[in-house]
Amino acid sequence: MKTEDMRDEVYLKKLGKKVSKLRKEHKITQELFAEKLKSHRSTIIRIEKGEINSSINMLRNIASKLNIPIEELVKVE
Repeated sequence: MKTEDMRDEVYLKKLGKKVSKLRKEHKITQELFAEKLKSHRSTIIRIEKGEINSSINMLRNIASKLNIPIEELVKVE
């Protein structure tokens, strides 16, 4: 695996953990979050596990539903 691919994988996992943490802080279940995003629970699960690279539109929608700026959502450490 290329170094760049590994960095992408690490970033997606960190982003997924952040989405999960913020969703739980808002006391929203994965099912309800999926409904709010007009998506499927399986998609939310895959995002939170860092298994998929979400589109910018999905990330913008997630940030909106969590009432945070997208910049705050995508900034992971």
